[in-house]
Amino acid sequence: MAELWYFSYGWSMDRTLMRRCIGDWLDVRRAILKGFEIVFNAYSPAWRGGIANLRENEGARIIGVAYKITPDQLARLDAFEGVPSRASRRTILIEVEGVGEVKAVTHIAANPRNALVQPSKEYLSAMYRGVRQHSIPDDILKTLQKVAGR
Repeated sequence: MAELWYFSYGWSMDRTLMRRCIGDWLDVRRAILKGFEIVFNAYSPAWRGGIANLRENEGARIIGVAYKITPDQLARLDAFEGVPSRASRRTILIEVEGVGEVKAVTHIAANPRNALVQPSKEYLSAMYRGVRQHSIPDDILKTLQKVAGR
């Protein structure tokens, strides 16, 4: 069976929501993406507000979650994220805890805006739950709150 790594930095860090979307994954670990920062510059009608997106920034890094999934599960994520109209896939290199550097796939907004799009409380709650579920350091929560304009 083919498998791949998916890097999550938004709602899909929440294990419950991710399981509803794709079912059970093969593995899940914390991961670091270097050279990018999180911004809230895309609107989601489903979340009724801004959603997390990636923006290149040479000196930045993001601590997120790497799920090892199947191609069928990635297709379900593509559908949920609205590929290709609302989002697109991007191949990136991430450092997966206990595994090392791997190629991964993630989603980025297809039509980002040039300014902050205020995220809904529900969206931020999903991100915060994911941060806690994966024991990501608390300072990441403070960074997310600051970036989200809260």
